[in-house]
Amino acid sequence: MEVPWTICMILLLQMLTRTTSDQATLATSCDSCHGEASCLESRERGDSFTSFSCSCRDGFVGDGLTCYDRNLCNNSSCCERGYRWSPDLGCVDVDECSQQSSPCPAHQICSNRPGSYECLQPSSNSRAGLSSQSVQFRCGDAVCPPGMDCIQTDGNARCADPCEHYSVVDDDWRSTNNTSTDIHCDRDIEWRGWYRMFLEQKSAQIPERCIAERRCGTHAPLWITESHPGVLDGIVSRTVCSAWSGSCCYFSTNTVYVKLCHGNYYVYKLAKPSTCSLAYCADGPSLLNQRCGWMMVKENAGRPRSEMKKDSFLTFSEVKEPPVQLTCGRDKLQVGLDLNSTQSFGLDPFSGHFAARNCSRFRVHGDVVWYEVEARAGACGNIMTTNGTHATFGNNLFLYSSNNESFLLPKRFPFSCSYPLETDTSLNVAVRPTLEWERGISGTGVKATASMSLFLDSSYNDTYPAGQVTLPVGSPLYVGVSVEEMDSNLAVVLENCFATHTSNPEDPVRYPLIENRCSTDRRQVSVVQSGSSLQARFTALLFLLGEEYREIYLHCSLSLCDQRRSNCVPVCQSRKLRSVSNSAALKPITTGPI
Repeated sequence: MEVPWTICMILLLQMLTRTTSDQATLATSCDSCHGEASCLESRERGDSFTSFSCSCRDGFVGDGLTCYDRNLCNNSSCCERGYRWSPDLGCVDVDECSQQSSPCPAHQICSNRPGSYECLQPSSNSRAGLSSQSVQFRCGDAVCPPGMDCIQTDGNARCADPCEHYSVVDDDWRSTNNTSTDIHCDRDIEWRGWYRMFLEQKSAQIPERCIAERRCGTHAPLWITESHPGVLDGIVSRTVCSAWSGSCCYFSTNTVYVKLCHGNYYVYKLAKPSTCSLAYCADGPSLLNQRCGWMMVKENAGRPRSEMKKDSFLTFSEVKEPPVQLTCGRDKLQVGLDLNSTQSFGLDPFSGHFAARNCSRFRVHGDVVWYEVEARAGACGNIMTTNGTHATFGNNLFLYSSNNESFLLPKRFPFSCSYPLETDTSLNVAVRPTLEWERGISGTGVKATASMSLFLDSSYNDTYPAGQVTLPVGSPLYVGVSVEEMDSNLAVVLENCFATHTSNPEDPVRYPLIENRCSTDRRQVSVVQSGSSLQARFTALLFLLGEEYREIYLHCSLSLCDQRRSNCVPVCQSRKLRSVSNSAALKPITTGPI
């Protein structure tokens, strides 16, 4: 029997592309494969779709997206931290969470991440309405409060709010409306920390619905399978899926973390996809909603499609009804139908109404028909139920066939929106307390205790001992003044300082050094500090006061100034400055003899 030539060609191709490893990674195109890898194409479901897989060639090992030289890496480490070398697989992730001894405490959940792991603390704050998927992160020996993560700031790891510490992802090619052939892959990005998405300089979010393949600037768009959290949910985990080969979740999934910030935007802790070419999608600001965002319509069995497991996701060819979008607004519920998609299912997008037949109000925005109903019990047949944490409004949207010439049952789209029963608010008035004491009893205390010292040098650290000090003429005198046991809001001000030949500050024969807070001669006297704290300092040169070598005493009159009410530091623009009157005078102080 003669063997068909096509089978011979396939066998020859397999021999030429033979690899030393059975490991192959599914990819969206041969362009995703490493330069030392072979790409295998295969057909599924007849000739309707081509799938690709990457395998490393002889002498190389890896997943096909990355290949390592077996001989080179056997002699030296080619793997980064968090990965280990495998002679058959190359650099593989170390799954710390699968080890016999978990790296996390018993009450925490170990979550493996590529090259690392995280210790998560399931939130127990049910009173605040936190989701069962809310998580808390470990930071050193402590567990971060709900809504915070262990974030590197200024070189140190500490618990911080990711809403205040994030990087920006503002690639316009991530838009769900982008169908260009310029392909990107997020596996090439080292995702670290938290990210906020923008489109056209406005806040955006990862879509909550299955996005058709070859959109968002990539082959297999990434989307999250569950709704975004509310403010009270803190940080939650969400599963990410990728649409390819007619399936909404074709490649292996990964987990990201999401938080809704008070500025009505989301931040994401993103993870690297499993293969190429996969990239995170972004919905524009017109799709961003205060709480509910986009949701998938429920199946007839009553289970949300976003809650199905990976293997149970419907392929595009199996979808029996058009996707429905739901927005849970502050005062209204909105159900959106894609105009073209709805018509392709033989339904009239403008024929809808809620449980009450007369409630058929709609508006058209772009290619979406939006039906609206008030968020209150009884409106258009709304049913409201409550539990301990949320109030839920539910209704049905009925849509009729485009064939209006015969009797056909309408298509029913059940939907519901849940709102937390607890909320918070802040007063928009700042209340400043004051104390009324003027009309009460009052008295007068003694003056503050002040002291003056002569220091050894300009550091003002060590003082001369008490008694007489002998210094050469022309020496600098480093004089410091301090006030004890007073309110730190007060500052001591050097009002007047002078020298005499006696220890009596009332001696009529005076030689002025500082007058009206300023130096009398800037060449010989410098005010170093005055009016900034309970300490003051000045420097003066030592010369004879007259023509005799007699003992010299220094005296200063001081005042205390309230720094909360005025600037207490003197500004000396000329030789003398008139004294400010908002200071309390102190008893003059003296040091010497010199």
